Amino acid sequence: MRKEVPLLITFVVALIVMLSQVTTGNIPGLGVAMPDLFERYISPWMTVVSAFSLCLASVNLIVVHSRNISRKQSEWIYSLILLGTLVIYGAWCTYIQINPDNTAAASNYSLIYNYILSPLMTGQWACLAFYVASASYRAFRARNLEATVLLASAILVMLGATPVGGVIWSKFPVIQRWLIDIPNMTGQRALLIGAAVGSFVACLRTMLGIERGHLGIGGS
Repeated sequence: MRKEVPLLITFVVALIVMLSQVTTGNIPGLGVAMPDLFERYISPWMTVVSAFSLCLASVNLIVVHSRNISRKQSEWIYSLILLGTLVIYGAWCTYIQINPDNTAAASNYSLIYNYILSPLMTGQWACLAFYVASASYRAFRARNLEATVLLASAILVMLGATPVGGVIWSKFPVIQRWLIDIPNMTGQRALLIGAAVGSFVACLRTMLGIERGHLGIGGS
């Protein structure tokens, strides 16, 4: 029963979620449609599970970084900043939920993100640009035919995306748009189709009980 009951629950829930997207009629004998069944029973449980997952992740985060601070491990100051930000955000959001009429607190809720986190992220990406340029130089060296094609297409796309490219030759933006819309989109769609097929197979294996890793009992 320790194996069969979780597998049965997984199968039934997966079947309801899947059929709720493709059927609209009532289930024979129940008088309720699959979409209604999903909205009434499955969707609320998804919210509950997501909330518990977030709570568990937060507790784990607090435990790990509190240990770093108490033991004064390497770069423990960053753990202190992280926990301090977590506490401030949590307390601030709780205050807003308790006092919804306080519009000033609600409007200033995103101050930390807008004036601290966002500028730091922008600076980080600016520093990463140099590493990206270095990696691109190493990757685009024309050692063989594939690398040559990659190098040529990258140069054409960069020239078409910058204003100087259009000044040099008016066809650079046209070539850049064609490379993005045709070869690039073709490759992206092929990757998406492959990923969709792989996801469907993985879901089907889980639904049929072939893949049991999520239950901690291994595959059959």
